Amino acid sequence: MEIERTLELQSGHETFQDTANVLLCSVPQRRHTERQTLPLLVRTLAPGKVVMGRCVDIGLGGLRIASSVSLPEGAPLSIRCSIGEDFYMNVAGQVVYGRPADDSSSRTYGIKFVALRHFERQILDSAIQQLKTDPNSVKQSLITFQVSKDYLALEALHLHEQSGTVLVDATTPRPLTKVASEKAGLKRGKKLTTNPPWVLEMDEYLKPYREAIWQSKLVQETSTGALSLKQVRGWSIQFYPFIECFPQFMATYLAKAPDRMSRAFLIDNLRVEKRHADQWIDMANGFGVTNEELMTTPILPEVETLTHWLWSITNRGSFVEAVAATNYAIEGVTQGIASIMVKGFARYQGQEGVQLDKRAYYWMEAHSSYDDVHPYEALEIIKRHATSPTIQQHAKRAAQRSLEYLAIALDCCHRAYSEQ
Repeated sequence: MEIERTLELQSGHETFQDTANVLLCSVPQRRHTERQTLPLLVRTLAPGKVVMGRCVDIGLGGLRIASSVSLPEGAPLSIRCSIGEDFYMNVAGQVVYGRPADDSSSRTYGIKFVALRHFERQILDSAIQQLKTDPNSVKQSLITFQVSKDYLALEALHLHEQSGTVLVDATTPRPLTKVASEKAGLKRGKKLTTNPPWVLEMDEYLKPYREAIWQSKLVQETSTGALSLKQVRGWSIQFYPFIECFPQFMATYLAKAPDRMSRAFLIDNLRVEKRHADQWIDMANGFGVTNEELMTTPILPEVETLTHWLWSITNRGSFVEAVAATNYAIEGVTQGIASIMVKGFARYQGQEGVQLDKRAYYWMEAHSSYDDVHPYEALEIIKRHATSPTIQQHAKRAAQRSLEYLAIALDCCHRAYSEQ
């Protein structure tokens, strides 16, 4: 966006803050990026030492800190936010500028958050609001910085710049349906392309398979609280290995990506997926499942078949088949699963061993709010490279098989942990 470009150009000058204030005030839709002045403690992990400092202000776009540490402009950062007693968040950042502070012993640094997702913005906004109203949270908070070369993030940014696309703007409303997304388009530098007849046919053909998953007993009964706690713990245990493997599936066909746009999408998606296993553990722990149970419980054959299928298709299949089986089919149906199932979580709170804090909700809330973007982006890749009826048919069959195996795995979990 032009506003962001202007801020970047001005960032090395003393007029940066004044210019930013004028621009932000003149554009009402970006008021959510305004900074809050909060006296948070910050520390920077430098080679062989820890340097303490303070936060000048913070917002959804980034923050300013004052510290005696030396940070080069453009340096990529790993940022850990520990706010209050129960809020933790790891995000990527980058040093935008550095200049002398009022006292000669320190410098002021402008740091922007990089690739902050929609659900992460919501979580961060909630944390900032808590800090504004609870002085004790300020005292218990700490923001930690470490220079960390996130090569995936840097390569994704480089590829997006060269291909003329941009990462999805976190302020852009996410499409709720395929029709809505086709009308509005995703802001990745261009709108979604029109779906050709074969894609419309494929989508209609796969509809019953998606509906079977959303209407399955396990999904529906979790949403109403009718599923027993034993069954809830059962599916959280059984699907953990699958969740943990999912980013590895994508890594297997990243090397097959035939163009920059496809590679950039996969790299960006990988950065998100690699956090999901930890979020799943938090969810399972909230329902009273121990880490030992997650790591040692034997996996049901039907559930393991789903994992083996994706290992197979992503390794031996074509690039189009791999994308169709994972990013289009599995991610395409996951948004609906999450948005349905999370409705029933509150009904389990208070049962023996259940302690559902904010972190226990992260996986489901994250997937119900933003993962609907990934299947549309994946479909753009499929349309670009499925250039013959044969390849198109293979893509449809790969997606169908993923949905079939997922439905079987869900039903198996429901039966295996039934108390009847």
